[in-house]
Amino acid sequence: MSSAPPRSDIPKLSELPLVIDTARLKLRPISPADVDDLWPYVSDPTFPRYMTWEAHTDREQSLAMIAANTAALAEGTDVVWAIEHDRRASGMIGLHEIRWHQRAWRIDRAVLGYWLAPRLAGQGLMSEAAAEVTSWAFDTLGLHKVCVGCIEDNVASKRVIEKLGFRFVGRREDHAFRDGRWMHHLDYEITAGEWSDTTRTLRFPRSMAPR
Repeated sequence: MSSAPPRSDIPKLSELPLVIDTARLKLRPISPADVDDLWPYVSDPTFPRYMTWEAHTDREQSLAMIAANTAALAEGTDVVWAIEHDRRASGMIGLHEIRWHQRAWRIDRAVLGYWLAPRLAGQGLMSEAAAEVTSWAFDTLGLHKVCVGCIEDNVASKRVIEKLGFRFVGRREDHAFRDGRWMHHLDYEITAGEWSDTTRTLRFPRSMAPR
C-alpha cells in the first residue's frame, strides 16, 4: 500500500500517449467530430441531473465544451477522452484539476469524472473505462492520488466508484442545489499504492491491469 515519492519530472500532458484501448472500448481525446454522436445525450434535459452542467440547447455549446477541453489539455490541467464503443463516441471520461504543487507541497493529484450513454448502462463499460483511466493516471501520468465523487442519489456512479476500490472519505451535506432541492455529495479517493493493491483483485481483462 506504500507509494513512491513524487516523480522528479512533471510531464507535459499533450506529449503523453493519449489513446487507450480497453477490452471493449477505445478512449481517445475528445474532438469536434464527436458532436453529432454525443448530441442525443448532452441535449437531453433529464440526463445531467446529477452533474455540474446543464443540457445543451444547441451544438455550439457542445463545440465550446470540446474547445475548452482541448485548451485545458494544452494547459496541462485536464485530459478528457471520448468513450468510443462500436466506433461511436458514447460518453466522456476525464482527469480534471490536475495539480502537482500547492505552494510548498507536492500533491500530484486529479479528479476523475465521467458519463456514459444510458443505452450502454449495466454492461460494466463505465467501470472498464474508469479502471483504465485510473491506471493511466498512476502509471503514465505519474500522479499520487485520484479523487472522485458523486451525488448521493447517483447509485450507478457510486457502484462504479466502489467497484474500483476507491476509499470513502466523507459525505458533504447539502452540497449542491438543483431542481428545487439540496443534494448530498459523496467523496472518495485512492492513492497509487492503494491502486496497485486493488488491481490484483479487480475482475477485468488482463489488458486493464496497470502497465
